[in-house]
Amino acid sequence: MDYKFKLEKTIYLLILFVLIIGVFLGVFNSNYILKYLPNKAIIGVNDNVSSISRLSDETLKGLKEEEYLLLYNEKDSSSIHLKDNIAQTLSYMKKKSTAVTLSNIPASFDQYKNVVVTFEEISALPNMKMLEEYTAEGGKVFFAIRPEIKGSLQNLYRKLGIYEIGEFIIPNGLKLTSNLLIKQDNLVMKNGEIPENSSLSVGLDERSTIYAESIDHVPLLWDTTYKKGKFMVFNGTMLETKENRGIITGAFSLLNEDFIYPIMDMKVVYIDDFPAPIPEGKNKIIYDEYRRDTPSFYEDIWWPEMQKSAANYDVKYTGLVIQTYTDKVTPPFKVEEHDRNTYVQFGRELLKMGGEIGIHGYNHQSLTVDPKAVEDLGYHEWENQEDMEASLNTVENYVKSLFPNYEIKTYVPPSNRIDEVGEAALNNAIPSISILSSIYIPDSVEYTTVHEFSKGDPFIYFPRITSGYEYTKKKKWAMANAMTSLGVFSHFIHPDDILDDDRSAKKKWSKLGKEYYQFMSEVHTDYPWLRSITASNAGKQLTNYLQADVYIEEKKDRLTIQIDKFSGELHFILRTKKKIGKLENCEVQRIDDDVYFVKAKKPTIELGLIE
Repeated sequence: MDYKFKLEKTIYLLILFVLIIGVFLGVFNSNYILKYLPNKAIIGVNDNVSSISRLSDETLKGLKEEEYLLLYNEKDSSSIHLKDNIAQTLSYMKKKSTAVTLSNIPASFDQYKNVVVTFEEISALPNMKMLEEYTAEGGKVFFAIRPEIKGSLQNLYRKLGIYEIGEFIIPNGLKLTSNLLIKQDNLVMKNGEIPENSSLSVGLDERSTIYAESIDHVPLLWDTTYKKGKFMVFNGTMLETKENRGIITGAFSLLNEDFIYPIMDMKVVYIDDFPAPIPEGKNKIIYDEYRRDTPSFYEDIWWPEMQKSAANYDVKYTGLVIQTYTDKVTPPFKVEEHDRNTYVQFGRELLKMGGEIGIHGYNHQSLTVDPKAVEDLGYHEWENQEDMEASLNTVENYVKSLFPNYEIKTYVPPSNRIDEVGEAALNNAIPSISILSSIYIPDSVEYTTVHEFSKGDPFIYFPRITSGYEYTKKKKWAMANAMTSLGVFSHFIHPDDILDDDRSAKKKWSKLGKEYYQFMSEVHTDYPWLRSITASNAGKQLTNYLQADVYIEEKKDRLTIQIDKFSGELHFILRTKKKIGKLENCEVQRIDDDVYFVKAKKPTIELGLIE
């Protein structure tokens, strides 16, 4: 029998429909269509201003802030630096602090939650007996620097849990014997991996609880109960530096029962110089390992591995565009044509991953008019603000030619340097930029721009804390301290770090890539509660965090937290040895031994605590 195969009309229509859908999806995912999508469609930024909830005037009248008293010696620069560092740490925790000099010590300590001593000359205290009586009645005293060996210490040391005192020593590194830093119990740091430290050789009695010691068992942080209260001692000199703020935060949280404080809760990773011109030709190290020229290496090896890391460890990259690497600082500034398809391809894929495109500059010349500020870099200073603006407009126009509806919101200063003239130029040239990200921890260079997490006018300052692919113990220390004190992971890398002997530590990408994976993996595993967001979204979250005022009422069986200027959600760290009971308007997640992550859902929350 002769059968003829016939396609019905419905089949033709179905095939046509599938072809149309295929073409539509292909076009939608193409560079052409994606570059015309606005920011919100690409990165999911919510531009609606969060509604702010205010506590009533009547409620506010009845609320009291916790207050901490900082005693410092105005004639001792170390004491001033330590006092300032502790005050800033407390400020991030939304704790009120009052700093007084030795000549202005109040007549009573009773109104203060804690008293903090920031100088080593205990003999300079005009009334040691008042400090002892305050502690005996239930007060908490924190000696934040190792004390001197003089008569006053001889009179006090037994009450501090010390039974034996030796000489000043340089301790052999540091070992955490607790989770003083969240998720870092038993962390060991050698000398050179932490800031320089000077300690007393001491022996402690059995009443003392040790939270950190040297590798050879010299106690470095401990507390001792004294009648109804408690003394805590940091046996060192390194708490005046920013990278140790997690130790300060952890110390307060262990000194006080049922200690709760808000955190920023953000994970942000920057790729400086991306997208940017890729060096042509071959790099010997890369070619020997991968048999690829430099552009092929970036496209086939480096970027796919960065994408894989982002997918595996919940990272959203913020890329910072460079248009050219010329050192030109005088107009006219022309668009130097590179492979536009490469720019669009990298940019498109970055945005599809939920990332963001910001600006690093027209070129890599720091925005400063001071020649001394860039002399060590071999850069040129700018003649005036107008020239800076012209260069910024050039790179802005280039980005908009690739992504016409994209609004640029983030700027990272080249080599982490920008002066007041540079900031003014940035604001005038690209007023859409609201996030300025330099660095958090000072380096050894006088002219480096160092920021706190803060809101200025017109910029929100959201600094980077760690950097690079290489995973070092120094980097882990900075990360763990920031995580405990701020709840922030803020990291940056450069694509061309692997081409630079210093920034790559002369390691091949096969080694560096694994170390970067390890770093991202540990952060993701130890701190899975972190919100992964882009820089512009981090700026919004930081604004919400900074504006909130927090009031805490402590009772034996519960904590009541009231938040004025509440934006819809605020996150906290709680440390308590008690079990968590009934909850109101919040969620609680255990993240370490006796440590909890708390999400406030309304302006007033309550956490029940069970002995």
